[in-house]
Amino acid sequence: MKRSNATTERLFKNAGIEVGMRVLELGCGPGEVTEVLSELIGASGQVLAIDRSNEMLAIAQDRFRESGIRNVRFLCADLSEGPSFLQGIAQPAFDAIAGRRVLMYLSKPDAVIRGLLPWLTPRGIVIFEEADSTIGPGRVASMPSHDKAVAWLGEMLAVEGVDRSMGFHLPATLTQAGLRLEGIWAEAVIEGQGDQYPLPELLRLLGPRLESADVATRADIEQLTAQIIAEANDPTQVYMSGMRFCASARKI
Repeated sequence: MKRSNATTERLFKNAGIEVGMRVLELGCGPGEVTEVLSELIGASGQVLAIDRSNEMLAIAQDRFRESGIRNVRFLCADLSEGPSFLQGIAQPAFDAIAGRRVLMYLSKPDAVIRGLLPWLTPRGIVIFEEADSTIGPGRVASMPSHDKAVAWLGEMLAVEGVDRSMGFHLPATLTQAGLRLEGIWAEAVIEGQGDQYPLPELLRLLGPRLESADVATRADIEQLTAQIIAEANDPTQVYMSGMRFCASARKI
């Protein structure tokens, strides 16, 4: 299932990502956000997309190979090991540093960003979209299967050591990195709406991680996904599973 990523596109565009920019993307994964950035900067811009997983980079490269887009380069690097992957690239090289749901996986996100600032142009933009999964769920009607799915995801993230409140921590993180905060926005994540994966699809996609964290087995996941689908038959019910935050800052 391919998501539209329309919300991320809107957030990044409003923060100042525009045609001709050179962008460093952190934690590109399978290239969904890379695709958004590529479209926003156009043929005259350039994206250098970083991820530590060769498997994810292979998926991203296939995505762009099929589309014929040529304004993106990919590089395998572990952000926690510092900016050594940028050695040989002249300073400053980028007009923006961006990413989605990547800082939440770093033990010292402010230090990672601070280490990259020499490669950011004066008044360059830093923009990240991050999540908070501690506020939800929110609903009026009882939706126990949905609640159980959200609880499983929270347990998995806790086992993985993820900062589940990274959205709230964005202003402090960017400020501590030595940047001037420009603003922060937040939106509720409504199940089945916008560009979010529906919970059944999300559980299946994250199945290996749920199993690895000893949260649920494959059989558990299949059983719960069926229950969620049955529970969601009423289109008038609204289920808020979490919040998404976006914050932007500039190099001083």
